[in-house]
Amino acid sequence: MKNKIDKIIITFAFCAFLAVMFVLYFVLPKNEFSVLEKRFLASSPEITKESILSGEFGNEIETYLADHMPARDFFVGLNSYFELFTGRQAADDIYVTKNGSLVEAPCEWSQADVDKSINAINTFAQNNDVSIDMMVVPSAGWASRNDIFGASKVYNDESYIEKIYGMLDSNIDTIDVRELFDDPELYYNTDHHWTSKGAYLAYKSYMESINTEYREESDFEIEPVADFYGSTYSRAALWLTKPENLEFWHGSENITVTNGESDKSNSGVFYRDRLKETDKYTVFLDGNHSIVRINNPDALNKETLLVVRDSYTNCLGGFLSESYENVILVDLRYYKKPVSELCVEENVDRVLVCYSLSNFLSDKNIIWLR
Repeated sequence: MKNKIDKIIITFAFCAFLAVMFVLYFVLPKNEFSVLEKRFLASSPEITKESILSGEFGNEIETYLADHMPARDFFVGLNSYFELFTGRQAADDIYVTKNGSLVEAPCEWSQADVDKSINAINTFAQNNDVSIDMMVVPSAGWASRNDIFGASKVYNDESYIEKIYGMLDSNIDTIDVRELFDDPELYYNTDHHWTSKGAYLAYKSYMESINTEYREESDFEIEPVADFYGSTYSRAALWLTKPENLEFWHGSENITVTNGESDKSNSGVFYRDRLKETDKYTVFLDGNHSIVRINNPDALNKETLLVVRDSYTNCLGGFLSESYENVILVDLRYYKKPVSELCVEENVDRVLVCYSLSNFLSDKNIIWLR
């Protein structure tokens, strides 16, 4: 009798839960953007004959219902912690280290894609009479590889970078920072980027490699900025992870930044208004743009450096401008004009190709380097 009553209670509770969730679906307002996940949520799908017959409508409505489920953040986080405590997180694309850092899973190698990217870089070097250097930065996961439990994939950053450098033409100088970045402290705990300290050390290593003057660490005034959550935090949905600090390294006072999409210049490399937004990492150079120009009349030399880059250089750019009067950052995901023409127009003295390993292996836009 007792078992029967227990089953009735459980069934009633379950049905009541479904009824409440059903009502809340229609009563609660629908958000367009998830602050925690840093992404736009699915909009209500349009019902058409074509979408119904193709099955597209079914997929869209399923995504819409999942994105707008009541208490979504709670249930997404609950599921993430369940997977973590049951040892399943290693199957996802974000791993958790012993000290609680959230790192990306190892990147995948595609020989065909790498061949295309390397061919574009080599051809560019052969066709342009300018010194060209290349720096590939290992991942935060590789730096923490010994502190991850049960990872289902192996980090091959060291050998991958070795293969990439080995495929480059001999007239391209490589900057090997693998030993330098075999240190998880140089990466954020909640983001895949290097920290400001990491970016500074990369800058110093590069300047030493090309025998160029650089600012000492003591030349900067460091300002910590609290409550930073990065991209791996948003993807992992482990909402109890503690925030961390960004650091602003203040150097020369007369630096100005101009983004290619606008004629308006910014005083300094930090866009403080971005701290009010969800993605605070865009405080560095205002995030990703097709082209960014940094001018520093107080730089250690009067030359111009052009950097073909990914988002890692948002933080690195400010340091490079301490040594070069003009630094031009080009992001091939958005910049589709010939970079060789830009080199001539801007009287570029040197070119740095700088990518994180994961972006180099996944970015199919490097073929636009010409």
